[in-house]
Amino acid sequence: MRIAIDARFANLKVGIGRVAYNLTKEIILLDRENSYVILLGEEDPFSDIKKDNIKKIKNPSSVKKKLTWQFIHLPYILKKEKIDIFFSTENFIIPPFFKGKTITTVHDLIPLVFKEYLQGRISPYKLKVYMSKLFPPAKFMTVSHFSKEEIRRVLKVSEKDIFVIKESFDQRLKSIKNESNILHNLEINKPYILGIGGMEMRKNNKVLIDAFIDMIEKNTELKHSLVIVGRIYSKKVPMDTRAIPENLSDRVKMIIEVSDEELAVLYKNADIFVYPTIYEGFGLPPLESFKHKTPVITSNITSIPEVVKDAAILINPYKKEEIEDAMIKIIRNESLRNELINKGLSILRNYDWNKSAKKIINEFRKIYEEK
Repeated sequence: MRIAIDARFANLKVGIGRVAYNLTKEIILLDRENSYVILLGEEDPFSDIKKDNIKKIKNPSSVKKKLTWQFIHLPYILKKEKIDIFFSTENFIIPPFFKGKTITTVHDLIPLVFKEYLQGRISPYKLKVYMSKLFPPAKFMTVSHFSKEEIRRVLKVSEKDIFVIKESFDQRLKSIKNESNILHNLEINKPYILGIGGMEMRKNNKVLIDAFIDMIEKNTELKHSLVIVGRIYSKKVPMDTRAIPENLSDRVKMIIEVSDEELAVLYKNADIFVYPTIYEGFGLPPLESFKHKTPVITSNITSIPEVVKDAAILINPYKKEEIEDAMIKIIRNESLRNELINKGLSILRNYDWNKSAKKIINEFRKIYEEK
C-alpha cells in the first residue's frame, strides 16, 4: 500500500498538533511493509527519521489557506503520488474526487455543538462536514467513545464506519534540569495552582479564577498563586474576560505561550492542575499532568470521565464551589494527594501511542482489502 498522512500541524503545541506528531511518528517507525508520503507544513518535525519507505512533502508557503490546500493542492499530490489510502490527522480533511480510500479524523464537534464558534458566518468547518456527505470517507477516526457517539448522533454516521484511537501524553513534554531557572524566568513562585486553555470560553477558566479568589479570601494563610497558560484574546474563538481585583492581581498570572520544556516544568512543579473544561473530544492535559505527578481536578462531563476514570477529582465545571472545595481537599490532605498521583500514573498504562499506531495500521490493511 501507498499511504499519505496529513501531518501539517504536527508542530502545533495544542491537542491536534500533539496527536499529529506522536501518532504519525509511531506509524512510520513501526511500519516497514507499506510506503508513506508524509504531508508536512513548512517545517519537518520528523527530520531525525530517515527510512527508504518514507517520502516527505512540505506544504509550500504559497499554499497557506486550508481550503485551497484541501480542494486543489491535496488532490494533485494524491494523484501524482499514486496514493491508495489518505489519512488525515486534522478535523474533516476529505480530498474531493480522490479514487483511493480516506480515513479522516474527527477530534470533536465543537463548532457544531457551540454555535458561538461559528461567529455568525459560514464556517469552513461546516463546509468540511458537507464534504463528508458529498465524498464519504471510508472511515472516521475519533479519539474517545464520547466523540464516537457524538459523530453518530449529530452527523448520522453509521457506527461501523467509526473507530476509536486513544490519545496519550506528548513524548516531547519531558522533565528537564534547571527547573528553578525556568520558573524564575517565568516569574513564578511556588506554591501555585495551574490552569491551561487561557480565556477560551470552552476551557472555562473564568470559573477557576472565581473559585481561586474565593478560596484565598476565605483561607488567608494560603500562599498559593494561580497560573493560567494560554491565549487571553482571539478573533477566531469566543473568549471570556475576568476582572481580577486589584489587591489580588499579583496572585493570578496569565502566560500566553510557553515552550514544551516550560510546560513540562509548570506541570511538574504545580501543587494542583485544574481543568474545568465544558467540552472535550478527548482532553490531553489531564494525562500530561498525570505524567508529571501532579494531582488533577477536572470536569465530570463529556469525554473527561472516560479518560481520567477515578484518577482525578471530578467536579461540575459550572459550580465554582465544587472547584474550591476540591482544591482545599488536595492542599490539606497529603494522603489524598498521593493517592491521586499514584492513580494517575496507573491510568497512563492504558494510553500508548505505539498501540494506537498498530491499530491504525491494521485499519489501513482492512480498508485496503475492502471492495
